Amino acid sequence: MMKKMINVIGLGILLSACTDWLTVQPETSMTAETLFQTDNGVKYGLNGVYTIAQSVYSPTGRLGGTGIVENIANTYLFTVNSDGEKWANHIYEETDSQKDVNQYTFLTPYTMIANLNSLLNEMVAHRNKITPEVYAMVRGEAFALRACCHFDLLRIYGPVPSRVDVGKAYLPYVRINTPDNYEYHTFDQFMEYVQADLDSAEFLLKQYDPVLTANISNTEYSTSPWPFRKSRMNYYGVLGLQARVALWIGENEKALRYARLVKDAKDSEESWAQLQFRLTTPSDDVNSFTTTDLSHYSEHICGVNCDKFDFNYSGWSSRMLSSSNDPSYREVLYGENYAEDLRYQHFWRTGSGTWYAPDGSMLDEYLVTSITINKFSQFLANSTNNCKDNFPIMRLPEIYFIIMECGPLDEANTLYEEYCAARNIEYIPLTEMDRKERIMLESIREYVGEGQNFFTYKRNNMRRMLGTTVDCLEDQYIVTIPEAESLDVK
Repeated sequence: MMKKMINVIGLGILLSACTDWLTVQPETSMTAETLFQTDNGVKYGLNGVYTIAQSVYSPTGRLGGTGIVENIANTYLFTVNSDGEKWANHIYEETDSQKDVNQYTFLTPYTMIANLNSLLNEMVAHRNKITPEVYAMVRGEAFALRACCHFDLLRIYGPVPSRVDVGKAYLPYVRINTPDNYEYHTFDQFMEYVQADLDSAEFLLKQYDPVLTANISNTEYSTSPWPFRKSRMNYYGVLGLQARVALWIGENEKALRYARLVKDAKDSEESWAQLQFRLTTPSDDVNSFTTTDLSHYSEHICGVNCDKFDFNYSGWSSRMLSSSNDPSYREVLYGENYAEDLRYQHFWRTGSGTWYAPDGSMLDEYLVTSITINKFSQFLANSTNNCKDNFPIMRLPEIYFIIMECGPLDEANTLYEEYCAARNIEYIPLTEMDRKERIMLESIREYVGEGQNFFTYKRNNMRRMLGTTVDCLEDQYIVTIPEAESLDVK
């Protein structure tokens, strides 16, 4: 069995106690034992991991809206011969950022994982000192985060799921920190570990997560015992991940069952109970930057709070819609009625500027108009708008798409009609012949800027991504593991 080295040396757990910050070294056993023997200690440890998560899941995170996974999906317009264009054309080995951007894309999730391992393993020794509720909630979220990070790494660096080499070892699933070489696992073994962590998370969170007895909106207060559950790995987020993972490996019946559980989730069993999550609709658009929910927070199932991210200083305001194949890419992406599409209205903005074709020549059609990403423009330092500064790991439309793809056609069309109404687009019934392709297209339109579209293309093994001029071959869907995988994680 092949082995590679990912050393975890000098790794710090970043902890938050209100506004106080400190670093704890896991290799110092006495310090770790002191930290993880109280309710507050394990909560602080978990909060520290969510702080690291902002480097992974955020608008500028490694697996977020401007990371390489979004560049590979050809979301944005890049200058000729730039690294961005090379990533978009899937010629990774020619990029200057192969040894830095890709390095951190690979290593940062493993840094999260190493911190989670310290938390999970140290908690066991002090179980009798931690209250049952805190023990279950913290471990449940930690298992879910560990599964999520590993699964995303596999979706980037692993195979197209329909083309798995059963005898090949792809990536290490790290459950215990060690100075020794980490063993790389086969696809099936790796997915068994993902499933085990999700099952543990589901079992633990089902015992105490407040979203099971009250509406998730009731946790949107710092005084809540378990606050801001949409910005955490809550119980329904775990169910959603179960559906996502099952779909990836072709277990469609399981994916359908879990997706239905999330879509139909209510805050109690009473007939009048409210749904936990709802689609954002045109009625939510009140023509006000501070009150219109551009990131569609009502749809967020789980995510990571990014209150320190400021859109105006992030470089996002200049991320232009890709036109690598067609200067009218917005029509290519959203159709000729793009202006009426709620996704185009909320996720993109038009303004003055100049656009250039891939060869560097100026496009006359865009001497005045530029189209740049707008999805997270409400993420501003010290803002009071309605977006909550939450970067979604999963949103409700993905649940709809899973049901539409895996469920009976009549159920698929019922949900599709509801989705079309929410997005202000024409409803044309799906057929058995076209539904998979059309659902994939709706997903691409929906998830621009969230780091998900590359995974949609990869799961379906699409040869030509929307708007591109080159094919993406099967081996190009496997991003090259950087040389830095043998370096220290710090």
